[in-house]
Amino acid sequence: MTHEFRGASLHDAVQQAVGRNAPIFEQKKLNNVTQKFDFAARARLGSALIVGEGDISFALALARLKGVTPSCLLATAYENEVDLGNTAYDNAAKLLKLGAQVKTGVDATCLSKPIGQRRFRTIIFQFPNVTSREALYGQNPNHVLVTRFLKSSRAHLKSGGLVVISTVDNPFCEGAFKMDDAAKKAGFEAPDIYTFNPKDYPAYSHQNTADEESAINEHTAFATIGFST
Repeated sequence: MTHEFRGASLHDAVQQAVGRNAPIFEQKKLNNVTQKFDFAARARLGSALIVGEGDISFALALARLKGVTPSCLLATAYENEVDLGNTAYDNAAKLLKLGAQVKTGVDATCLSKPIGQRRFRTIIFQFPNVTSREALYGQNPNHVLVTRFLKSSRAHLKSGGLVVISTVDNPFCEGAFKMDDAAKKAGFEAPDIYTFNPKDYPAYSHQNTADEESAINEHTAFATIGFST
């Protein structure tokens, strides 16, 4: 069940049910890329949906950047409200006070049910991760996750919209996600690759939904991949 927070804090809020072997990617290796992806610039263009927020810290960091209008942001978490950790709960309350929107119980692979027919200029998924390594349909489950997410996102993009995914930059993740294949299956163009530095977003800590670990703390190189139709 999906819940939407409208009050000044989560505690007082009224819950409402809402309802290719990568040839191109290989040519765009991150070590040949120097341009950072500018999340703030994208957010300034208008509505942005952030999915899979483990501790809701990226949405909060984005909302605090110069020129970003918090009311244009919708931050979502996979967990229901009662399952949020203390940090996520506090961050969500801070976002609400800034004027942003927060929803819990949102599955990034099935967006239509929780957000209806809403469309966004930008849809963001920071460090998607499936802890299971058991293959699904002969594929790494992380590849299946991003493919389903991209397919779901297409119906919620405005004209000229962009889907953005950040990941750890290493051969293992590149092989696990197979972003070019995912893009092709979901009907997107071959993705563009940028660098990503978590330090550009103060207070962003990142927390996996499943195990509460942080990719940011365990790795040093990161990439942001942009998908357009």
